[in-house]
Amino acid sequence: MSTTEYALWAIVVLFLLLVCAMIPALVQIRRTARQAEDFLRLVELELRPTLIELKEVIGSLNRASDQVTGGLKKMDGTLEAIAEVGQTVRDVNQLAQHIVFPKLITGAALMTGLRVGLKTLIVRLVGRR
Repeated sequence: MSTTEYALWAIVVLFLLLVCAMIPALVQIRRTARQAEDFLRLVELELRPTLIELKEVIGSLNRASDQVTGGLKKMDGTLEAIAEVGQTVRDVNQLAQHIVFPKLITGAALMTGLRVGLKTLIVRLVGRR
């Protein structure tokens, strides 16, 4: 036998060993694929009702969001009116602080001075008699 024949027989033996080793691997791959397919069927069966419920919940959330948005739009006018009232109160307060209070204080001081002066005058006039 020549070396070429030995090389060919070695290649044939290696090919047979490779084929024999691949058979269990292919069987295992087939089992794994079957298990994966069964698992995916199970997941699909369990997820389908969950997805349906999730769509209903999302629809409910969208409706609730629309209602909240509508309520906020209705409250815009109320909040603007409250802001206007607040501004009016602030303006009245500034007006009172800048105009009314100084005149009120001046008037109160004048009245106090007038009262004390009149008392003193009456006491002196009565005291001379």
